[in-house]
Amino acid sequence: MEQKNNNEGLTTTRDAREIIHKFIQTNRLHRRIIERYGDRVELNCAAHRMLYFISKDEENLPSQKELAQRLKISPAAVATTLKKLETDGYVERCRAHDGCDCRANEISITDKGRRALTDTEKYFRYVDTTALCGFSDDELDTLCSLLDRIQDNLHSIEDIPEID
Repeated sequence: MEQKNNNEGLTTTRDAREIIHKFIQTNRLHRRIIERYGDRVELNCAAHRMLYFISKDEENLPSQKELAQRLKISPAAVATTLKKLETDGYVERCRAHDGCDCRANEISITDKGRRALTDTEKYFRYVDTTALCGFSDDELDTLCSLLDRIQDNLHSIEDIPEID
């Protein structure tokens, strides 16, 4: 039972919905495993991503608006997440020393924040390594290439195309 792909005349013996469903289910399972660990260490995904971003370049931290754009969340979510990170002791905020803007705060990651990042990164590597266990380098290269192609195909229709 071959089905034709309208875009380039490609054929497949599998239903496209089945393949995409497997892809989505795999992503959800991965995320659920990661989130379960985040719950255990009381650091949700958004907070972890922000903490990670802050740790990469504390000297040149962007504004909350820029953080929101880079993390693809609202400025309000950035403010809420930063407040929670501060309350939980992962970051510290203090007045900027440049004297220009009394409202500006400098954010720095605490030792607790650094330890949390180290622990979560180890766990994330463990989950990712386990997920890819048993795949050869060639298979992983092929998988990356195929996923890139899927992303490219999806990017080509981000602006909701007309369907014939």
